[in-house]
Formats: sequence, C-alpha cells, structure tokens
Amino acid sequence: MNSNDNHQNSQTQPYQTPPPRQQKPSWLRLIISALIAGLVGGMIAFGAMNGVSKWLPSDNRSGANVNVAENEKGGNLQDNKSKSYASVNEMIQDKSPSIVGVINEQKAESLEDLLRGKSTDAQPSGIGSGVIYQLNQKDAYIVTNNHVIDGATSIKVQLHNSKQVSAELVGTDPLTDIAVLKIKNRNDIKAIDFADSSKVKTGDSVFAMGNPLGLEFANTVTSGIISASERTIDAETSAGTNKVTVLQTDAAINPGNSGGALVDLNGNLVGINSMKISAPQVEGIGFAIPSNEVKLVIEQLVKHGEVKRPSVGIGMLNVADIPASYKKKLDADSGVYVAEVQRSNSSLKSGDIITEIDGKKVENDSDLRAYLYKNKQPGDTVTFTIKRNGQTQKVDVALAESR
Repeated sequence: MNSNDNHQNSQTQPYQTPPPRQQKPSWLRLIISALIAGLVGGMIAFGAMNGVSKWLPSDNRSGANVNVAENEKGGNLQDNKSKSYASVNEMIQDKSPSIVGVINEQKAESLEDLLRGKSTDAQPSGIGSGVIYQLNQKDAYIVTNNHVIDGATSIKVQLHNSKQVSAELVGTDPLTDIAVLKIKNRNDIKAIDFADSSKVKTGDSVFAMGNPLGLEFANTVTSGIISASERTIDAETSAGTNKVTVLQTDAAINPGNSGGALVDLNGNLVGINSMKISAPQVEGIGFAIPSNEVKLVIEQLVKHGEVKRPSVGIGMLNVADIPASYKKKLDADSGVYVAEVQRSNSSLKSGDIITEIDGKKVENDSDLRAYLYKNKQPGDTVTFTIKRNGQTQKVDVALAESR
C-alpha cells in the first residue's frame, strides 16, 4: 500500500491508494475510502499560544499512556456550551499546538524504484495529520494513521507554527490503521486529552482538526455532529479485512485529514479521523477510530512496537468465496473453510468448516478475527463448532501469538 494520495476520488477499496490521475469510478459504486495524504505544500499556522509553563511534562509519563480528560459525561444536553472555553475559537486556539502535519518521505532504495521515477533523495510522497498525545522530559509522542506513513523511508512532522522536525516511527498496526511516532520534546507543543469515547452520544457537537489536501490547507477546522456513536464496518487494510468499530460524523473529512483529531466542545479527543464514504451521491459520512480503541493500540505499540494478537494457526477461506462447483461438496453456504493447519498439535483439520466460535456465529473470516482480537489473548483457549465429514462437532483450540 502506498500512502500517497493527492486526490479526492473514490477508491476501489479502503486503505488503498489510487494511482495518479485515476479516473473517478462509477457513481453507482459506494466505497469506504481511507483518507490518506493530501497535497504537498502550505504550512500549519494556527494562532498564538498562551504561554508554555503549563505544557511542561512530568517525568513519569511515557508514550504508552494518554492524558485522560476528567468529568467527561458525553451527550451535550445544551449544544454549543463548553465547560472549559468561552467560544469555539478559544478552544481551537488552545488545542492547535497538539495538531501536526505528518510528511511521508520516500526515496529510491532499489533499481526498480529508480525505474519508477523515485529520487535517490528523500522526497515528500504524501501528507496527513497527527495528534500529539503525550510529553515527557525528552520526547513527544504522536498518534496518526498507519496509511499516512506506510512506505516511508523517513518521516517529518510539521508543527502548528510551521517548523518541521524529524520523527521516529515507534510502532504501527495496519489492521487498526494506527501508528505512533516520536519527536524530541520542545516548548512550543502541547499534548491533547482523551475523552471517553464510550460516553459519546449521537448529536454531540464535534470538530475535525487537520490538514485536508495537505499543508496548503493546514489549520482547517470543520464542524458537525456525531451521526452515530457506534458503527461496525468492514475495512480492507494492508493486513486483510477487519471489522472495525467507528464513530460516524458529518464533519467534513477530506484526504489529508487522516490521522487528525476529532474533538468535542471541550477540545478533548473523541476519535482519530480515518475514513469516509466517497461517491458522487454521498455527502457527510465520515468515520473516526474511537479514542478508547486508539488508547489500547497506543499502549501496545509503545511497549512492543506492534499489537500482539492471538492466532488460531490456520490458513482459511470464506466458504462464500469458494466456487459454486466445489461448494456443493461442502454442504455449507457460510463459515470459514480450513485450507491449511499450521500447527501439528491443533484439534482442527484441513477441510473443517468453522461455523461458530464460543457459541458466536461465524459467517466469514472477519467475524472470526473480530471476536479473537476483541475477546482473546495469546494463550487462551476457544471452542469452535465445526463441520467435519458432514458431522457437526466441537473442538477446543489453544491460541498462540500471531506472527
């Protein structure tokens, strides 16, 4: 997957970048598009800061932790009323030092790259957004989308005052589309507080902060509401299809907003902007990864550089994807077909069809992964209901750590 995206056109799959000058697909096709990098150029220039003493971090903070907002109840009973700010402008000015531009730089690393026109010097390949979420005496930690930095040979971060600094990649998780970066701490930045996304209500006012179409339109803030507090959608990632829980908003989100902040009236982070439905007949359907989900992934990435997930140890196919001529022999229309067993001590056998996991129906591989990733850890045991040689039976399988 390439993280460049200087276009607003629809894409055939989420988290996948179209080639330059790709024609718009048919208006009949509705797709969930990843909002990867925007146009290169411009600068971030939010308003002046109100002193830096309150921004100095304590020594015991690490990038695995986020700052949690206090007394967040969610559900704005009186819209446009903030407990912390007299106006939206005051809130935006206060939070702008937490929002950055993330510049994906790439250079030729092989003869094939040179033939494709890449330079031997690192060049900006795409731009997205990011959010500073934690500071300590040495470092500042930034959360963004994986697809913003995918394929980068080096990464730069542009601060709210247009200064650019080099960033280090701490960890990345393609499946949840979250990445963590690190820069040297300085006195002109600020860490954002995380709201409890489980308390976000439909109708809450929210603001999307980031760099739509790149740094040329930096400092852009769009407003809207939470259109739905919880949606489960299928997203195609570079790590495969995954069911993701998202917040839906009608705040305008465009390419380049990826990795930016979705904040509430008090300026607390409720989500990381990541996707939208992009088609000519669709307007105002964007998605953000909820802050509670982001928080969990951040902790894993900082501690391990990756997210440790449980693995069944099989190669699998969706029964629905198997050609009809073969499917007749399976006596099943849905479920997961075990094409390969990768562990010799497994209770599963090649040819099994998984129909349930711990009593939960399994229609396809994304159902299976979603249950495992949300409910199980490496070392746990699950009970599969399977069809084997025309007979239904249950087998227990110990989960290993995914590699």
